[in-house]
Amino acid sequence: MGFTKVGRVECFANTLKAGVEDVEAARHGCYDNDNNPVRSMAKALIRHAVREDFETLLEIDEASFPGGVAYDANELAYFMNREGAETLVAEESGQIIAFLIMEVRRNRRTATIITLDVRENHRRSGYGTMLLKRAEDMLRDYGIEIYDLQVDVSNRNAVRFYNKHGFTLVRKLPNYYANGNDAYLMVKELQRS
Repeated sequence: MGFTKVGRVECFANTLKAGVEDVEAARHGCYDNDNNPVRSMAKALIRHAVREDFETLLEIDEASFPGGVAYDANELAYFMNREGAETLVAEESGQIIAFLIMEVRRNRRTATIITLDVRENHRRSGYGTMLLKRAEDMLRDYGIEIYDLQVDVSNRNAVRFYNKHGFTLVRKLPNYYANGNDAYLMVKELQRS
């Protein structure tokens, strides 16, 4: 089986075949071998989403966030089909583990991470980091200089994750979500590689 890097998918709805973006190893637990702990590594495939992924992505998003924060089917489809939208998925053994949606505004050299969702039983295994790293590589290729995201103030794990990956908290956005929760606006400048 051959893997190839592909460029930007122009429109999610018209995508017929998945293009492989990257293949990386994710941390996948530990096992002991003669009292020597060794990390086992599972290969994760990073690719652009295709139409057939939609129901799975919706299910992951609904399981990842409370009502009023999770997207419904119309909202998720809207964000995935917006001009400049990129949807990446991470899969292992043919199962989608995580996904990321971002909106790229090349003319302004900015972007926004719309959502980064990881199945609960695969969190803290490196999938979110892999998707974020691949997204940043794409953004650099597009000439993006700065990007942002909004995160629920009560989602402390996500706030820590984004801080760890170089995002800076800019301000609180009161009543940002439909359920009345506030969000933090976080921003990151991309360094040229």
